[in-house]
Amino acid sequence: MRIILCDDDIPFTQSFSKQLRPVFEKYGLIPDIVPTYTGIDALREFTRKPTDALFLDIDMPEKDGFSVAEELSKMPAKPLIIFLSSLEHLVYKSFAFQPFWFLRKTHLEDLPLIIEKMIQLLNSQKIYYTITMNGSNIRIPITDISYFESDGHYTIVHYDNKTIRFKARISDIETDLCKYFFVRCHVGYLLNCRFIKICSRTSVILTTETVIPVSRAKSDETQTVFMTYMRSLRP
Repeated sequence: MRIILCDDDIPFTQSFSKQLRPVFEKYGLIPDIVPTYTGIDALREFTRKPTDALFLDIDMPEKDGFSVAEELSKMPAKPLIIFLSSLEHLVYKSFAFQPFWFLRKTHLEDLPLIIEKMIQLLNSQKIYYTITMNGSNIRIPITDISYFESDGHYTIVHYDNKTIRFKARISDIETDLCKYFFVRCHVGYLLNCRFIKICSRTSVILTTETVIPVSRAKSDETQTVFMTYMRSLRP
């Protein structure tokens, strides 16, 4: 689970990050918590990698929290927004941006309840890819999958620093997942565009630093799908 914090108060952000982690760990989750200190930085982080939730201060210089929320509202894969502010009179104005919650800095004791509700909602919204092995089903959130790799009559799925080898044709998986910005960059690889860091005509570098080849036959398609994905993240 990836969480972005955005607040220009650096000491508060650092302290709040330390408070967040044990609440998630209570539910067996180890969050990737990314602190940012300007609205511009928060938007940049969001476009860099899939993000589940954003704790967002309102009163910030350059680009305030409402401006950030307005830009995110135009994106198809926006995170849950939790406004985090001591300006309690803005709670009603915040409703225009449909936040998940408004957390008052004077009432941080509400944090465990908010996290519980947030986890419940995120779990209900997830799209899963299901692998059947030995009569059992293994469900993997597609947002955790970085790529599939062909291995003879088998396919290896790489996700969340884990791998599973199972019997399947990568072409069938491509048919199931292409609408979710998965692209076949090579006969042996199916990539999740959300994990692409650098995309060239001959190779792709993932956010995990894994390098995947791009075949000449698939170069144009890979570039097109990746650019379509990147445009979908922008206002």
